Amino acid sequence: MRDDGTTTKSRYWPPQGSRWWTALLIASLALNLFIGAAIATRYFTHGGPQRFIGASYAQLIPRGFFAEMPSERRKALLDILRQYRKDFRAEREGTESVAAKLADVLVSEPYDVENVKLVVGEFASQSGKLAARGGDAALDIIGRLSPEERKVLANAIRDRASRNKSRKR
Repeated sequence: MRDDGTTTKSRYWPPQGSRWWTALLIASLALNLFIGAAIATRYFTHGGPQRFIGASYAQLIPRGFFAEMPSERRKALLDILRQYRKDFRAEREGTESVAAKLADVLVSEPYDVENVKLVVGEFASQSGKLAARGGDAALDIIGRLSPEERKVLANAIRDRASRNKSRKR
């Protein structure tokens, strides 16, 4: 405060810093606002991230295929997989119970190789049932595709196969 009762500017405002810092802070704020707006726009226009429920059970149909479908069509195709969900779950629980049975047979005394072979065969059979159920789901989905969608699926399968080949090298 001055002797005449007026306040000085420096009492209420911080000292004037470098103009470069001010420009840098404004640019940083602008960038953060831009990124936040992009994320919010993506969330509100596309409805947030979607989980492809059950897409891993139908291994013949790549996830990339579902991603390329329009939203409504993707939901209709994924509903087919949802119909198979209980069957997938039951078959998977069957393989898990057989795996637990194998663990029991491995530690049993006396060790019986023939018993182990039987349990491993049972596991392979149970896994085959799960794969067959996934094949049924894939056939159900493929049967409902239009010719254009079948071409998109074929391209997605080829793309996945080429990516897998390049990873193995």
